[in-house]
Amino acid sequence: MSERPFMQLYVSDFVGDTLQLSTEQIGAYMLLLMAMWNAGGSLPDDDARLARVARLPLKRWRAISADMLAFFEREGGEIGHKRLTKELRKAQLKSEARAAAGARGGAATALKTKAHAPANAEVLSRHSPDSRNQMEKASAFSARGARGGPGFSAHGAREGPGIPIGGCEPASGSHGPGHAKKPKGWIRPKTHTDAANAIIEEIRGYDPSRTAAGDEGAGGDVLMLPAIRPD
Repeated sequence: MSERPFMQLYVSDFVGDTLQLSTEQIGAYMLLLMAMWNAGGSLPDDDARLARVARLPLKRWRAISADMLAFFEREGGEIGHKRLTKELRKAQLKSEARAAAGARGGAATALKTKAHAPANAEVLSRHSPDSRNQMEKASAFSARGARGGPGFSAHGAREGPGIPIGGCEPASGSHGPGHAKKPKGWIRPKTHTDAANAIIEEIRGYDPSRTAAGDEGAGGDVLMLPAIRPD
C-alpha cells in the first residue's frame, strides 16, 4: 500500500485549468498526476515511459502531449508539477505529525500500564483460588487458637501432651478445654505425692503397732522430709 493513499483534488481548479484539453488529454493528464504522486513528486522525462503511464501508443502520445506537458516543469531529465509538489509536502507533514502523536500516546499508555501492573497483580493474587484458600485457612487457624482450641492455651500457645501451660497437671482422665486427649496406653507421670505415699505404705508394713492403733502418726516423720513433701 502506498504511503500516500489519497491525493487531494481541488475540483474547481482542475476543471478551470483544463478547459482547453480534450477528454483524451484530460484522462492522460490525470494518469500522469496520479503516477507522479505515488512516485514522490516526479517522473522521468522520457516519451516512451510517459506514453506507457498515459496508456497511449507512443505515436499518439507525441501527437497530443504538447498541451499536457505545458502544466509540468522539466528539469534534470525529470518532470514535476508545482501544485502537486505543494500538496505532497502538506500530506507528508500531516503524516509525520500523526505518527509523532501516535508515538507519544503509545508511550503514555505504556507508562500507565506499567504503573498499574503491580496493583493489578496484587488484586489478581488476592482473588486467585489458591490465595483465597490460604487466607481462609489462616483465618480459621487464628480463630481456633484465639478461642483455646484443642492443643492450645487461651493465648494460642501450643501445650505439650497432657501438660497445661500453667504447670498444673489435670486430674486423671480429664479432657477439659485446653487439654489434648490422652493417647491410648498413656501413664500419668509419678509426682512427689506418689513417691511419699509409696514410702509411707512401706513404713506401715514395718510398723504394725501404729497400724493396729488406727494408723495415727504412721509415716508422719517421713512426710516432713523436703524431698518427699506432698505437692
